[in-house]
Amino acid sequence: MNSQTTVTKQRRAASPGRARWWILGWLLAAMMINYMDRSSLSIAAPHMIDELGLTAADIGLLGTAFSLTYAFFQLPGGWLTDRLGAKPVYVIALGFWSIATSLMAFGHHMWHFMISRILLGVFEAPVSPTSAKIVSEWFPPRERGAAVGVYDSGSKWGPAVAPPILTFLILGFGWRAMFVILGVLGIIVAIGFWVFYRSPEHDRRVSAAELEHIRAREEDNNAPTGHIPWLRLFTKPQTWAMVLGFVAVVWTLNIFVTFLPLMLGDIYSVADEALGWYTAIPFAVGGIGGILGGWFTTKYSRMRSHLAPLACKRRIAAVYGGALAICSILVGVTTGHFALQLTAMSMALFFCGALSTERCGVVDSR
Repeated sequence: MNSQTTVTKQRRAASPGRARWWILGWLLAAMMINYMDRSSLSIAAPHMIDELGLTAADIGLLGTAFSLTYAFFQLPGGWLTDRLGAKPVYVIALGFWSIATSLMAFGHHMWHFMISRILLGVFEAPVSPTSAKIVSEWFPPRERGAAVGVYDSGSKWGPAVAPPILTFLILGFGWRAMFVILGVLGIIVAIGFWVFYRSPEHDRRVSAAELEHIRAREEDNNAPTGHIPWLRLFTKPQTWAMVLGFVAVVWTLNIFVTFLPLMLGDIYSVADEALGWYTAIPFAVGGIGGILGGWFTTKYSRMRSHLAPLACKRRIAAVYGGALAICSILVGVTTGHFALQLTAMSMALFFCGALSTERCGVVDSR
């Protein structure tokens, strides 16, 4: 009995721990809140239109203001993350984007909401760079595909859980209270992250075996070495290919986030009580796609161990991108057939989620 206990303890001591997966849970929660905040406008839109006289075009303009600001501040967000570290940038960004969300509750004119959405774009921009930075610090290269898949699936789980939850809040407390509740939730998570997050070297939950596992380096013979100036990156065709892929994926996702509830209500006359659940279905499928996409990337990389991780990601990204294009076309040709269109939307977001994993993984492996 004693010998068995000793062997068990030795195995536990030698095996990597799970502290890194707890950190991934924080990233997933923050990403879900991030996309719940984005989705909140589309859920509140019908009520804002009725109460304030806004139009669908106004809602689209608010979505555009957010998207353009978000895109513009991605590079500064990544630069600040490299200079200041992931933790302070992440906490500050999360706290201030939560405040920006709450400000929506106090708006009465279009320009009020415009300022709130611009601020939301500014402070949500660092979430992807900081999340990728944290994953690179906590996971070895060949686990990063699965790790990115988990936290990036929050960009689908957030919009999936948002419609039923936010619809419940609106029906019970009003659309203004919904924005305040979301903001308070984000601030609580920001405080928790600041209090509990540590680097792997300073986290007491990380065993020596897990730290060694995290710090394992797998050589990529195709990866450049040394410092590369930012401007030189824009002279390389792969940079522009990555940028265009990012634009396509995010544009597709934001169209769904901004207009899906309005479309279901206007075209198919879905009642408010059911609207949240029908809106959640495509995003839930997208969340599954994100997790499975990251898992398959990791599995494929291990099966093709003779290939560099980046080469594996390129192959898989091409397959996911083609599938997303086909499903997006099907969304357009199934208008008028509710079940078919909902299925096409769900599959489009499935491959959108899987492809999001790949473009994050490619950035991390460059």
